[in-house]
Amino acid sequence: MQVQLLPTGLMFLTKLLLENFRSHQKKLFEFDPKVNLILGANGSGKTNVLESIYLLSHGKSFRSSSLQKLIKWDSSYASVRGKLSTRDELSELEIQLTNDPDKTTISRKLFINKVEKLRKDFLGQIKTVIFHPEDIRLVAGSPGRRRDFLDEIFTQSEWRYSSALSQYNRALKHRNELLDLIKIGKNTKSELFYWDQSLIKNDQIIHNFRSSFIKHLNHFFQNHPDPEINTISINYHPSFLTQDKINRNYLQELECGYTQSGIHRDDFSFDNSIFKSIDKNLASWGSRGQQRLATFAIRLGQIDYLETKHQEPPVLLLDDIFSELDKNHQELVGKICRKYQTIFTSSEPETAGILPSAKIIQL
Repeated sequence: MQVQLLPTGLMFLTKLLLENFRSHQKKLFEFDPKVNLILGANGSGKTNVLESIYLLSHGKSFRSSSLQKLIKWDSSYASVRGKLSTRDELSELEIQLTNDPDKTTISRKLFINKVEKLRKDFLGQIKTVIFHPEDIRLVAGSPGRRRDFLDEIFTQSEWRYSSALSQYNRALKHRNELLDLIKIGKNTKSELFYWDQSLIKNDQIIHNFRSSFIKHLNHFFQNHPDPEINTISINYHPSFLTQDKINRNYLQELECGYTQSGIHRDDFSFDNSIFKSIDKNLASWGSRGQQRLATFAIRLGQIDYLETKHQEPPVLLLDDIFSELDKNHQELVGKICRKYQTIFTSSEPETAGILPSAKIIQL
């Protein structure tokens, strides 16, 4: 049976069925095509709902690298099933997670219309953008967090990026192990050649994607009507890998046992033109409010990038963000919601007043 992939155009999530996912034993959610607000006390499982939708688009969680943690603690199986409406067509996506006690890993199976699919065919069927409180750590947190953000942009919809990233990480692991073995005389330098070539090839692919996205972001910020957002820019700090750099760094890398250049050393910073100093980095000079706005802005840029590139609006997942925004930017969120399907969570009933047209889902 051949399954037709979802057509481009207006798409939204109509239903979501969770079985043994996090705190939800069995729960069905039905969503409005536009604005939805999940209300509930802290600990009621609001964020778990957003996490399950994110799982359908990325194949992984935004909260944990462990699939084990997604399965309800007293169960060995979990399922997330979502029904999508795309104009005249209804489609179903499902992810099944199984904990086999005889194995150390979780089995993950992906289905489109009940037909099992490879990950490269499954990802990208639904595109999402997540706004959550942890985003503020993009500004002042570790470079690894910012690299994870860049990977998040592409791994839900660009299999070429995902494949290159997987091959790069594998080559990096083997190359670093070889450096240690060469240092103690168990292997020779010539054995690095294969892994060097793999790193260089995939480094270029990944940098091309990342550079294109950063360029799109800065264009988006510069042309944004909000006077605070259009003072923001992203300063990309790529760590390019070439054969010449590998040759020059060889002795130093042999000593430390670690490859010192490449996409695993990339970083970027949030700058703001309002600062009069030479250093305009928001991590150094920005208030918490300015940092929060910058992370909100980069998510808006992500929305614009995905919609521009794929001609398809993403589903927006907003996890308790109103408490972090001032009134003007709360209103900006409200305007954005009119164009996309949005699913908010909040523990504050007053949030319903900010979103008067929202469908209320009470947990």
